[in-house]
Amino acid sequence: MKQFVPTFQGQDWESGAGALHLYVRPEEADTEFHDLVAACRETLDGYPVWCVPDDLVHITVEMDASAPSSDIGAAERTRLITALKGELKRIEPFTVLCGSPLANRSGAVLDTHPDQRLVALRNLARCALWEVRDTSAITHEGGRGHASLGYAYDSADSDPLQSALRRISPSHAPLTVSRLHLLDVRWTAHPRADGGVRWEADWDPVAVLPLGTF
Repeated sequence: MKQFVPTFQGQDWESGAGALHLYVRPEEADTEFHDLVAACRETLDGYPVWCVPDDLVHITVEMDASAPSSDIGAAERTRLITALKGELKRIEPFTVLCGSPLANRSGAVLDTHPDQRLVALRNLARCALWEVRDTSAITHEGGRGHASLGYAYDSADSDPLQSALRRISPSHAPLTVSRLHLLDVRWTAHPRADGGVRWEADWDPVAVLPLGTF
Protein backbone atom coordinates (compact mmCIF):
# COMPACT_ATOMS: atom_id res chain seq x y z
CA MET A 1 0.00 0.00 0.00
CA LYS A 2 1.33 3.43 -1.01
CA GLN A 3 0.21 6.97 -0.34
CA PHE A 4 -2.82 8.09 -2.33
CA VAL A 5 -2.42 11.34 -4.26
CA PRO A 6 -5.45 12.53 -6.27
CA THR A 7 -4.90 13.72 -9.82
CA PHE A 8 -6.70 16.11 -12.15
CA GLN A 9 -5.98 16.52 -15.86
CA GLY A 10 -2.95 14.24 -15.49
CA GLN A 11 -1.35 16.32 -12.74
CA ASP A 12 -1.26 16.10 -8.96
CA TRP A 13 -4.34 17.76 -7.48
CA GLU A 14 -4.05 21.36 -6.31
CA SER A 15 -4.93 21.24 -2.61
CA GLY A 16 -8.37 22.74 -2.01
CA ALA A 17 -9.39 22.78 -5.67
CA GLY A 18 -12.71 21.27 -6.76
CA ALA A 19 -14.11 19.31 -9.69
CA LEU A 20 -17.62 18.22 -10.55
CA HIS A 21 -18.24 14.53 -9.88
CA LEU A 22 -21.17 12.18 -10.32
CA TYR A 23 -21.52 9.75 -7.41
CA VAL A 24 -23.83 7.02 -6.25
CA ARG A 25 -24.40 7.44 -2.51
CA PRO A 26 -25.91 4.86 -0.15
CA GLU A 27 -29.35 5.55 1.27
CA GLU A 28 -30.35 5.25 4.92
CA ALA A 29 -32.31 2.10 4.06
CA ASP A 30 -29.13 0.33 2.87
CA THR A 31 -28.52 -1.02 6.38
CA GLU A 32 -26.54 -4.10 5.37
CA PHE A 33 -24.21 -1.91 3.33
CA HIS A 34 -23.67 0.48 6.24
CA ASP A 35 -22.96 -2.46 8.56
CA LEU A 36 -20.37 -3.82 6.14
CA VAL A 37 -18.67 -0.42 5.84
CA ALA A 38 -18.57 -0.11 9.64
CA ALA A 39 -16.92 -3.54 9.95
CA CYS A 40 -14.34 -2.57 7.33
CA ARG A 41 -13.63 0.73 9.07
CA GLU A 42 -12.95 -1.13 12.32
CA THR A 43 -10.52 -3.43 10.50
CA LEU A 44 -8.72 -0.47 8.92
CA ASP A 45 -8.01 1.03 12.34
CA GLY A 46 -4.25 1.02 12.95
CA TYR A 47 -3.34 1.30 9.28
CA PRO A 48 -2.21 4.60 7.68
CA VAL A 49 -5.55 5.04 5.94
CA TRP A 50 -7.96 7.97 6.01
CA CYS A 51 -11.29 6.16 6.38
CA VAL A 52 -14.10 7.77 4.42
CA PRO A 53 -16.78 9.05 6.85
CA ASP A 54 -20.30 7.68 6.52
CA ASP A 55 -21.59 10.85 4.84
CA LEU A 56 -18.85 10.71 2.19
CA VAL A 57 -19.02 7.02 1.21
CA HIS A 58 -19.68 6.75 -2.52
CA ILE A 59 -19.27 4.97 -5.81
CA THR A 60 -17.69 7.23 -8.43
CA VAL A 61 -19.59 7.19 -11.72
CA GLU A 62 -17.74 9.95 -13.56
CA MET A 63 -15.81 13.21 -13.16
CA ASP A 64 -15.88 16.32 -15.34
CA ALA A 65 -12.18 16.75 -16.12
CA SER A 66 -12.66 19.60 -18.58
CA ALA A 67 -12.13 22.36 -15.99
CA PRO A 68 -12.00 22.98 -12.24
CA SER A 69 -15.42 23.48 -10.74
CA SER A 70 -14.58 27.12 -10.00
CA ASP A 71 -14.50 27.72 -13.77
CA ILE A 72 -17.94 26.19 -14.38
CA GLY A 73 -20.65 28.80 -13.87
CA ALA A 74 -24.32 28.52 -12.98
CA ALA A 75 -25.57 28.50 -16.58
CA GLU A 76 -23.23 25.68 -17.57
CA ARG A 77 -24.19 23.68 -14.48
CA THR A 78 -27.87 24.11 -15.32
CA ARG A 79 -27.25 22.85 -18.84
CA LEU A 80 -25.43 19.81 -17.47
CA ILE A 81 -28.22 19.04 -14.99
CA THR A 82 -30.80 19.25 -17.78
CA ALA A 83 -28.77 16.92 -20.00
CA LEU A 84 -28.24 14.45 -17.16
CA LYS A 85 -31.94 14.36 -16.31
CA GLY A 86 -32.72 13.56 -19.93
CA GLU A 87 -30.20 10.72 -20.07
CA LEU A 88 -31.07 9.20 -16.68
CA LYS A 89 -34.69 8.69 -17.70
CA ARG A 90 -33.36 5.86 -19.84
CA ILE A 91 -32.29 3.66 -16.92
CA GLU A 92 -34.46 2.35 -14.10
CA PRO A 93 -33.27 1.98 -10.49
CA PHE A 94 -31.26 -1.18 -9.84
CA THR A 95 -29.32 -3.02 -7.15
CA VAL A 96 -25.64 -3.92 -7.04
CA LEU A 97 -23.83 -6.23 -4.64
CA CYS A 98 -20.89 -4.63 -2.84
CA GLY A 99 -17.98 -6.76 -1.62
CA SER A 100 -15.79 -8.47 -0.83
CA PRO A 101 -13.62 -5.75 0.75
CA LEU A 102 -10.19 -5.45 -0.85
CA ALA A 103 -6.95 -3.74 0.08
CA ASN A 104 -5.53 -2.11 -3.02
CA ARG A 105 -2.43 -0.10 -3.85
CA SER A 106 -3.76 3.12 -2.30
CA GLY A 107 -6.31 2.10 0.33
CA ALA A 108 -9.34 -0.18 0.50
CA VAL A 109 -12.51 -0.63 -1.55
CA LEU A 110 -15.65 -2.70 -1.90
CA ASP A 111 -15.91 -4.14 -5.39
CA THR A 112 -19.34 -3.90 -7.00
CA HIS A 113 -21.05 -6.42 -9.28
CA PRO A 114 -22.63 -7.21 -11.63
CA ASP A 115 -21.01 -4.57 -13.80
CA GLN A 116 -23.56 -4.06 -16.56
CA ARG A 117 -25.92 -1.55 -14.94
CA LEU A 118 -23.15 0.61 -13.46
CA VAL A 119 -21.39 0.67 -16.83
CA ALA A 120 -24.66 1.67 -18.49
CA LEU A 121 -25.12 4.43 -15.90
CA ARG A 122 -21.61 5.70 -16.52
CA ASN A 123 -22.19 5.71 -20.27
CA LEU A 124 -25.35 7.79 -19.88
CA ALA A 125 -23.50 10.25 -17.64
CA ARG A 126 -20.77 10.49 -20.24
CA CYS A 127 -23.30 11.24 -22.96
CA ALA A 128 -24.51 14.23 -20.95
CA LEU A 129 -20.96 15.41 -20.25
CA TRP A 130 -20.01 15.10 -23.91
CA GLU A 131 -23.11 17.06 -24.92
CA VAL A 132 -22.50 19.94 -22.52
CA ARG A 133 -18.78 19.91 -21.71
CA ASP A 134 -17.37 18.25 -24.91
CA THR A 135 -14.92 15.36 -25.14
CA SER A 136 -12.33 16.96 -22.84
CA ALA A 137 -14.60 16.10 -19.89
CA ILE A 138 -13.58 12.42 -20.06
CA THR A 139 -9.91 11.56 -19.61
CA HIS A 140 -9.98 7.81 -18.86
CA GLU A 141 -11.60 4.62 -20.10
CA GLY A 142 -13.16 3.78 -16.73
CA GLY A 143 -12.37 0.91 -14.39
CA ARG A 144 -14.32 -1.53 -12.26
CA GLY A 145 -17.05 -0.04 -10.13
CA HIS A 146 -16.23 0.17 -6.44
CA ALA A 147 -17.16 1.91 -3.22
CA SER A 148 -14.15 3.66 -1.70
CA LEU A 149 -13.54 2.82 1.98
CA GLY A 150 -10.32 4.70 2.65
CA TYR A 151 -7.21 6.26 1.15
CA ALA A 152 -3.66 5.55 2.32
CA TYR A 153 -1.56 8.47 3.58
CA ASP A 154 1.63 6.42 4.02
CA SER A 155 3.15 3.13 2.89
CA ALA A 156 2.26 -0.14 4.63
CA ASP A 157 2.23 -3.89 4.00
CA SER A 158 -1.27 -4.55 2.69
CA ASP A 159 -1.09 -8.36 3.02
CA PRO A 160 -2.08 -8.43 6.74
CA LEU A 161 -4.85 -5.94 6.01
CA GLN A 162 -6.21 -8.08 3.19
CA SER A 163 -6.19 -11.13 5.45
CA ALA A 164 -8.10 -9.19 8.10
CA LEU A 165 -10.63 -7.89 5.57
CA ARG A 166 -11.24 -11.44 4.35
CA ARG A 167 -12.36 -12.43 7.85
CA ILE A 168 -15.28 -9.98 7.76
CA SER A 169 -18.58 -11.83 7.46
CA PRO A 170 -20.93 -11.23 5.81
CA SER A 171 -18.55 -9.87 3.21
CA HIS A 172 -21.20 -8.64 0.75
CA ALA A 173 -24.14 -6.25 0.96
CA PRO A 174 -26.73 -4.96 -1.53
CA LEU A 175 -26.88 -1.30 -2.50
CA THR A 176 -29.86 0.25 -4.26
CA VAL A 177 -29.05 2.76 -7.01
CA SER A 178 -32.05 5.02 -7.53
CA ARG A 179 -30.45 8.44 -7.99
CA LEU A 180 -27.21 10.09 -8.96
CA HIS A 181 -25.56 12.95 -7.06
CA LEU A 182 -23.82 15.81 -8.84
CA LEU A 183 -21.23 17.15 -6.38
CA ASP A 184 -18.47 19.74 -6.26
CA VAL A 185 -15.70 17.58 -4.78
CA ARG A 186 -12.58 19.05 -3.18
CA TRP A 187 -9.39 17.27 -2.19
CA THR A 188 -7.26 18.95 0.48
CA ALA A 189 -3.76 18.00 1.65
CA HIS A 190 -3.57 18.07 5.47
CA PRO A 191 -0.07 18.31 7.02
CA ARG A 192 1.12 15.38 9.16
CA ALA A 193 3.49 15.49 12.10
CA ASP A 194 6.16 13.59 10.16
CA GLY A 195 6.22 16.22 7.40
CA GLY A 196 3.99 14.33 4.98
CA VAL A 197 0.40 15.03 4.04
CA ARG A 198 -2.91 13.20 4.28
CA TRP A 199 -5.35 13.83 1.44
CA GLU A 200 -9.00 14.14 2.48
CA ALA A 201 -12.09 14.88 0.41
CA ASP A 202 -15.23 16.86 1.06
CA TRP A 203 -17.93 18.23 -1.19
CA ASP A 204 -20.78 20.63 -1.80
CA PRO A 205 -24.00 19.22 -3.28
CA VAL A 206 -25.05 20.58 -6.68
CA ALA A 207 -28.03 18.40 -7.69
CA VAL A 208 -29.75 15.09 -6.97
CA LEU A 209 -30.88 13.32 -10.14
CA PRO A 210 -33.40 10.43 -10.06
CA LEU A 211 -33.10 7.41 -12.32
CA GLY A 212 -36.02 6.32 -14.48
CA THR A 213 -39.29 8.01 -15.27
CA PHE A 214 -40.98 8.00 -11.87
